[in-house]
Amino acid sequence: MKNLNVMAGVCLLAMTACTPQQVSVKGVISDVTMNTLTIVSQLGDTLEFSTLNAERDSPSGILLEDTATVYYNGKYSEGMSATKIVVIPREKALLGGDRDDHGCIGSAGYVWCEVQQDCIRLFEKGIRTEAIDGSGASAFIVFSPDSVRAELFFSNNQPNEILDKRSLPYGGSAWNVEDDDTKNVRLIDGLWTISQRGKLIFSQKKDEGK
Repeated sequence: MKNLNVMAGVCLLAMTACTPQQVSVKGVISDVTMNTLTIVSQLGDTLEFSTLNAERDSPSGILLEDTATVYYNGKYSEGMSATKIVVIPREKALLGGDRDDHGCIGSAGYVWCEVQQDCIRLFEKGIRTEAIDGSGASAFIVFSPDSVRAELFFSNNQPNEILDKRSLPYGGSAWNVEDDDTKNVRLIDGLWTISQRGKLIFSQKKDEGK
């Protein structure tokens, strides 16, 4: 499981209790039992919640591949209690009530990918990397079918960036643009990395390397 980078609560003043802040996260349901719900968020996090005391808004039960918005209080921890669960059945999501300009269904976790010219789920098609500075930010790398281009998707609302493949003089390849300030994508020691101005800023986790 991966933790979300979320504020744990709001402490008003000394002598005052710290009130947990309600947070929500949306994702595709990957597992469900009588008392637990597991979702894969749009950022690729696998999150498990207890549903014992949760208010539920689900017109047709809870099924795999449905989309769920889970509300909870405070900082996420594995198996914590959800306060409310709102489910959009997969069949309803696929009707396209929230299609964007490219026809991608956001409620089902799809976003438009320029280099693939298709609607994709980042956690299915992308390679997840995490910020080196410990901020909790993440970035997904998605390659075109011929690997000539790569598109970067950032969790902190940075605009997507599209990079071109270039051969390195000492062998191997990198994806960047002809600009000193460009992001630079490379495979180093089996891990995908993103650097900028010679500084490593995102890296794939060792247990996720290919």
